[in-house]
Amino acid sequence: MKALRTYLEKRKSAINLILEKSPKSFTPETFHSLRVEIKKMNALFDLLNYCSKKFKRKKNYSPFKLIFKQAGRIRELQIEQSLLAEQPNSHLLQAYYSHLKKLETKKLKRFFAIVNKSFIRKLKKRYNKIIPLVTKASGKRVDQYIDKKRRAITKLMCKTKFKKMQMHTFRKRLKTYLYNEKILICESQNQTLQNKNILSDLLGEWHDYEVVIDHLKKGIKSNKTIPSETKQLQVTKAILTSKRELLFNKINATLPYQTLL
Repeated sequence: MKALRTYLEKRKSAINLILEKSPKSFTPETFHSLRVEIKKMNALFDLLNYCSKKFKRKKNYSPFKLIFKQAGRIRELQIEQSLLAEQPNSHLLQAYYSHLKKLETKKLKRFFAIVNKSFIRKLKKRYNKIIPLVTKASGKRVDQYIDKKRRAITKLMCKTKFKKMQMHTFRKRLKTYLYNEKILICESQNQTLQNKNILSDLLGEWHDYEVVIDHLKKGIKSNKTIPSETKQLQVTKAILTSKRELLFNKINATLPYQTLL
């Protein structure tokens, strides 16, 4: 399909443009954009895996997965620093901030050691093998895939509310569905996308809280900070936990069970 090839070319250009940047020009937004582009590519691979028996999803996604995970480790540390800075008395956590910066520096070195010219060349060769399969995908199979994903999401939503583990599953499936739906339908022509995008954003925000709270728990248990900061870390964790629960309840209250899809 022409639409799939055009979409692949856009993802290819966007990812290459980011990876070819100077390490000094990378910002938290750069890492966020890279991960979003790879998520879109992975969603496309999910579609192609359904449409073609010849498409080897695991093999084709392997190099993307490598940099996605490494960029994710960096992104989590950046989100944690950003969220902590928004909390009361964040200035009392200087030692912990220093610990996070050291970890980030270490992860950055690892990322740029992986993303070298040789890696980028291998990635470009991978695109050349994928393009023929994208071109041959039939519109009928693509429509079947979208319909299958829509029904799966509807089934997940047939509850009075989500449990936390179900929220993780739903968040990933909804994101995959949204990315692939947008390949075929212009957002401006599909008003039903608006509510789903809002829900997806709320789920992403909730996940950020989940990640940071987990990091704080590990930080407190590992005694990586000075004793005078431990109490403040516990207070901050309690505040974030409360905000996470409020967001969790808001997501469940927002779910339009009968009209979302």
